Amino acid sequence: MAIEEVRTGTVNDWIRSLTAKGLEPKTVHNVWKDFRAIVNWHLKQLDKPKVCWYPDLPALPDEEQRWFTQAETKQIVDAATGQYKVLFHLAGYTGLRSGELVGLRVEDLKLEHGVIEVRRSVWNGMEGETKTKSGKRNVFIDSATIRMLRDFLAGRQTGRLFQSRLGTPLENRDICRRVLMPLCEQLGIEPGGMHAFRHGRVSHMQANMMPGDFVKNQIGHSSLRITSNYTHFEHNQKREMAERLLSCTQNGSLYSVAEHAKAS
Repeated sequence: MAIEEVRTGTVNDWIRSLTAKGLEPKTVHNVWKDFRAIVNWHLKQLDKPKVCWYPDLPALPDEEQRWFTQAETKQIVDAATGQYKVLFHLAGYTGLRSGELVGLRVEDLKLEHGVIEVRRSVWNGMEGETKTKSGKRNVFIDSATIRMLRDFLAGRQTGRLFQSRLGTPLENRDICRRVLMPLCEQLGIEPGGMHAFRHGRVSHMQANMMPGDFVKNQIGHSSLRITSNYTHFEHNQKREMAERLLSCTQNGSLYSVAEHAKAS
């Protein structure tokens, strides 16, 4: 169908067909955004204005994104074996995207400097650029992670950090279906995908009052607004912050919660 012939009704028929196939609302929204971006890129090459449709998209569920707490991450890492123990540890202690993790090569590890250079990502088995320009970054790691990586490498200098038996990149769906989900079930943990580690890392950094720009840089976000969407707090953390605010109020202090925490 010629782009000029596509109307809002046509778009809505297509969106309904995606929903009928069983796609999740979030997936339908993402597919729509991709379609719109491709069409508008094409029109831009022809010096034509952007097209404007009025799609009836499915409502997104008002549910909090699943995220792993620090305790849950530790349980998963402790229960995992082989390369998956290291993979899940890195996911929880760096916040790297799944595609960035499976795209890592030994040469990307600058352990003497405590840094992982994120330079590529893997999607559906294909290696390419990071998801965004901000995704290309240096991620700093702690001493325990450095020791784990050195033990895991055992002197290896080249090659993929994680790989299948055939030497190909690991697939996110296989990691979740064959390893992560069964581990969650075994441990009695609410199931979550690889992205739950990323949300958990951001939340841990935010709860410990790391500078916003540092968090954004380490996670590879383009804005603090996106980082805020990845931030979650446990019930006891919320209670603690509420008590801090009460303490500040009773003392007549003008300190912020962060300043109060630093002072105490």
